[in-house]
Amino acid sequence: MKHLLIFVFTISILGCKNNSKNSTEVSAELTTIKGNYIFFEDAAVLQNDTEIYGVILNDLAKELNEKAVPFKTSDTDMVSVEVRGVLSTKEDPKILWENKIEIVEIISVSAGKETENIIKLGTE
Repeated sequence: MKHLLIFVFTISILGCKNNSKNSTEVSAELTTIKGNYIFFEDAAVLQNDTEIYGVILNDLAKELNEKAVPFKTSDTDMVSVEVRGVLSTKEDPKILWENKIEIVEIISVSAGKETENIIKLGTE
């Protein structure tokens, strides 16, 4: 009986260690974000009502850019998107925004909403 109690105690302790380790590894949960997306030269940004996210340029970000082209009249136009991705605040040498998103699924792409608050630099 004593050996059985020690065995159960040991298994429960080891089980707790594994669960705590797994909970930190799985902390990268998916988040769905709707907002305005812009890709220009070698940088992409996704902005919703409350945050601006630097976009990690993976294959899906490049695919999103290709899907956005038909909705743009100039290279600096934003398009409305809904994407699912992993959010991060880790420092990155290329992406200087505090918040970053790695896109893992493209849900929708549509024309950006015209507003009077957009500032465009340059001449047209």
